[in-house]
Amino acid sequence: MKLVAAVLVFLVAIVVCALILIYTGVYDVGTNNHDNALMNWALDATMVHSVQRHARGISVPPLSDSTLIDEGFREYRACMGCHGAPGMSPGPIAKGLWPEAPDLAKTADEWTSAQLFWIIKNGLKFTSMPAWGPTRDDARLWALTAFVKKLPRISAAEYKAMVEKAGTEGPGGQRPPTR
Repeated sequence: MKLVAAVLVFLVAIVVCALILIYTGVYDVGTNNHDNALMNWALDATMVHSVQRHARGISVPPLSDSTLIDEGFREYRACMGCHGAPGMSPGPIAKGLWPEAPDLAKTADEWTSAQLFWIIKNGLKFTSMPAWGPTRDDARLWALTAFVKKLPRISAAEYKAMVEKAGTEGPGGQRPPTR
């Protein structure tokens, strides 16, 4: 009986401490206040396992069609300000993000196509990754997924040629560097 009482007192103390933390505003929620390693690990591990779970059962269409990849390239323009592109740094907005947006040319292969689609469609809490599903249909999201999956195999020169061919610009109106 004493053990049950001790556990209840402990749980009540945790709840009271949490409420004090929440309602006093003492915890700095600004993005310049980076969390400790344990909190970062917990949020990252939760995100990875959640994406893996929610992406299960997503049927991936063929993503190798060049027309689909070209459409995804055009959709990717909205992503460059945060993620950059081969040979292009992210735009100035990326400097204020925490956690930092990953360089998809280096990290896209860490995810399956279904997982990337789910992330693009639903966004990620506690990051700056928005949900694109409310503003784009699945066909456009799959095109973007196809391009992001190809991104690690696109060189800076190839990306520059794609930009020049499409006549598009990068984040903040910048074009890929000329060499």
